[in-house]
Amino acid sequence: MPREAELVVGVCTKNCAATVAGVLRAVDEGLARAFPGREALIVVSDGFSIDGTRKIAAATPTRAEKLVLTQRGAPGKGVGVRTILEEARGAEAIALVDGDLTSIQPEWIELLLSPILAGADLVVPQYLRHPHDGVITNHLVYPVVNALFGLGVRQPIGGEFGLSGGLAEVLLGNPAFPEKFGIDIFITVTGAVHGGRVVEAALGVKEHESTKQYSDPEALLVPMFHQVAGTLFSLVHHFRDQLRSVEGIREVEQIGTLPPLEPAPVPVDEARLHSRFRQLVRERILARETFLGDGLLREVTGLVELPLSEFEFPLPLWAEAVYRAILAYRDSPQEALETLEPLWQGRYLSFVRETKGLPVAEAEARIRDQLSEFRRQAHLVREGL
Repeated sequence: MPREAELVVGVCTKNCAATVAGVLRAVDEGLARAFPGREALIVVSDGFSIDGTRKIAAATPTRAEKLVLTQRGAPGKGVGVRTILEEARGAEAIALVDGDLTSIQPEWIELLLSPILAGADLVVPQYLRHPHDGVITNHLVYPVVNALFGLGVRQPIGGEFGLSGGLAEVLLGNPAFPEKFGIDIFITVTGAVHGGRVVEAALGVKEHESTKQYSDPEALLVPMFHQVAGTLFSLVHHFRDQLRSVEGIREVEQIGTLPPLEPAPVPVDEARLHSRFRQLVRERILARETFLGDGLLREVTGLVELPLSEFEFPLPLWAEAVYRAILAYRDSPQEALETLEPLWQGRYLSFVRETKGLPVAEAEARIRDQLSEFRRQAHLVREGL
């Protein structure tokens, strides 16, 4: 990195030939508009693309200096981010954006970097999303981060971030730095525990190419669930001493405003989800001993017998299952995640059925209302660690 570069924008890519040029143009325009007097560097960290992404990135003209390289290490987004942070050492402010974005705007760069230059350590994004999107965020990461770590952010694994140079060094020095999808929750939770100022930036609508793979849960969402949940649960144990002292939920300053738009609905195959829930519960829970205990096991057994037309997965059952999975993760990580996975899908199916046809604002309110139950049961984790 040039010695004088004050701002670094890192772009993680993997087979982003269709989108990387547009992302780089938006980043470059954002830097030119908001920070014309600052020395800036764009770092493209590529995850072994085979579609010409690196060539297109290198050929895309930018006013800011640009570095295109293959990430150092194994495949995985976390490795890509580590490569960017290593290149950004010495920078005052760092922004991270995904290379498959189709909705990125130049204004995002100012929203991510300006709070850092004004003294914040971490900028977390907030997007306009349909309540049936964000399957891992809404029903697992959001309530756990708020209830256990006490950080009041709505989308802890949004993908776009602003970081201070100091926080970047803390991240690089943490042995828990993940290699794959868990990188986003690692950044947010470490920033929360680090104790610096956190800002939530309203970036608007987020659309990216990987969303198209959500229609086939086994292709992307299930592996992502295991990686994100595994990293989150590991962090609960890693930061257990700090977690015991958390009281309440810390308010986070918000900048920007979400546009008054109605996000596009997300298609959900309820019958497929219901069938998969019943199959996996029978295979992974009813056919072997688990950490759930007799009470939860009886409730889950009753859910398997429900037809789709009557299916409802109670929130208290879900919150307790999450917390018991967190405690079980220390000794049996694979079993904890394999057991929780079908319950997560069942809880999501129940939420879809409960909120189908509701206005977006009302469905969003029900997501936020989960916090009271997760906070009520948080003692299970704090006393069990």
